[in-house]
Amino acid sequence: MKVVVMYDISSDRARESLVAYLQKLGLTRVQRSVFVGRGNHQLVKDVERIANYYVKPDRDVVHIVLVDDGYWRRSKVVGTPYFARRSSGVSLVV
Repeated sequence: MKVVVMYDISSDRARESLVAYLQKLGLTRVQRSVFVGRGNHQLVKDVERIANYYVKPDRDVVHIVLVDDGYWRRSKVVGTPYFARRSSGVSLVV
C-alpha cells in the first residue's frame, strides 16, 4: 500500500515542521505539497495525528490517502517529478 499526503498549510513554520515529520517517516516528496511512501493504516493514523497538531482548520488542509499497490502501479506521471528536479540521479522507490 502507498500513503499519499497532500497539504496546503499557510504557516511556513508549520509546513516545514510537517515536511520534516513526513520525511522522518520515510515519505518521499513528489511535488511541492505532495509526499508518497509505503505505508498502512497505522501510518495514516500517525500522519493524521501530527497533521492535526499543525493544521489550522479554518485555513489549512491535509489530505491523507491510502492507495492499493495495484492502483499505484497504474498511475501515470506527465512531466518531471519534483524529486527528479531537486536531486540528480535519484530514483523514486515507493
